[in-house]
Amino acid sequence: MQKITRKKIKKDVCEEKNRELTNALQRERADFENFRKRMENEKADIFKFVNENLILELLPVLDNFTRSLEHTKHLDGTPHQEGLKLIKKQLEEVLKNNGLTKIEVKKGDVFDPAICEAVSGTGDIIAEIVLVGYRLNDKIIRAVKVVLK
Repeated sequence: MQKITRKKIKKDVCEEKNRELTNALQRERADFENFRKRMENEKADIFKFVNENLILELLPVLDNFTRSLEHTKHLDGTPHQEGLKLIKKQLEEVLKNNGLTKIEVKKGDVFDPAICEAVSGTGDIIAEIVLVGYRLNDKIIRAVKVVLK
């Protein structure tokens, strides 16, 4: 009779140990799955913004194309200006394909400090847009520079 009791106790101890190890294994699997998902998200974020520095360096080039076209309006329809327009459009398309979008604001809009940076003025209405702003995959990489009235 004593042997049966010892076997039962030993069996209960083994079952309890088995439950503990099973629970520990399940927790480890869950922790690993959470870690894997976190790493995938971080990797996706890295790929999303890996080109940010390059794009920031290209934005002044885009700005200069825009300025150049504004200063050559008198040449409308000439091969020179058409060439500039095509190059600017191609550059904009490349940037767009890499997640860049223009922040849309216009004269008369209410100043929004989340997307705009005032370079002068004290009011809350946009009087002039000095420099276009951009988002890279929903992250503002350059605020719109504006004059307020």
